[in-house]
Amino acid sequence: MNDFDDVKLLEVLQEQMGEKLAPASLGLLPRMFRLASIQRDQESERLIRCTAMLFHEKAALRVSWATGTPDLRLKPGDLVSPRWPGAPSYEKGAIRISRLVLMERPEPWENLFHTVPHGWVSDRELVRQAANLVEALPRPYRFLFNAIFWNGGRFKSFCTMPASICGQPAGGNGNLRHGVETADTMRDHCKATGKGSMALCILAGLLHDAGKADEYSPSSNGAWALTDRGRLLGHKITLIEWVAEAHAKWNLMLSEKHYLAVMHCLVASINAPDWLGIAKPALPEAALLAGMKKPSGMEELIRHTAPGGAGWVDFHAQLNRHPYQTDPNLLG
Repeated sequence: MNDFDDVKLLEVLQEQMGEKLAPASLGLLPRMFRLASIQRDQESERLIRCTAMLFHEKAALRVSWATGTPDLRLKPGDLVSPRWPGAPSYEKGAIRISRLVLMERPEPWENLFHTVPHGWVSDRELVRQAANLVEALPRPYRFLFNAIFWNGGRFKSFCTMPASICGQPAGGNGNLRHGVETADTMRDHCKATGKGSMALCILAGLLHDAGKADEYSPSSNGAWALTDRGRLLGHKITLIEWVAEAHAKWNLMLSEKHYLAVMHCLVASINAPDWLGIAKPALPEAALLAGMKKPSGMEELIRHTAPGGAGWVDFHAQLNRHPYQTDPNLLG
């Protein structure tokens, strides 16, 4: 079975292979890679020869191992970790390993954008910008991001799908580009004003339209089309499902207050009618994300009346609601 389905990616990886990718110290290699492709061939009556292409920004490897019981769960897009038999050696044009281990649990500190293959995103500056944004997230927020996108298929869709069929960047990688641009803008606002949570702005900016990864799919004529989920639910519901599932399944070390703050940023809407039951922005970060023209006004009101930690601020007639603030110290 041959899963080499990306010729350009294969060429990029082949160009990067060489002696330097098998250093004397295996500690120089990343612990985790993106499985770009895998091929399984019958080598003998009892052995299957597995050959795989692994990608990380720091190293691209072609690896090979023989086994009597191949792990059929391994598929392109998965996160994997190689196990080494000892000193690196070459076998049939590939680095010999003992096996590949499927990484099933999300890791808090891994940066998933270091494992985005060239075949997913050819604009490597965009990938670098995304990686830098994630690098700035504190552990609980990065853990949440990783838990949502640990699934390789979902992460690939997030990186490759458009932001819209028309309007916002409609081409491939549009969703990722829009998320990076939004997070950058919100982060810059925090830097310029010295107000709000920079970490919450980055996370909310990256995630706010991420559910579109399940909202679009290529149609038979080469254009993009709405999926059934996109038509029936929309990307906001999809994203809330992802966040809630990750929070419930994994011990994310995210306090309830910060979990609610993240969710609020992702669902709050300025223009939604009251009868829909959708909250208005009560956090300056949510107001900024929702497109409020003067989120600094809310920030100033909170600065004058906010409690020492996280909590609700007194009612303000100008806002017609109670603002809320998070306590960055709770992130640890």
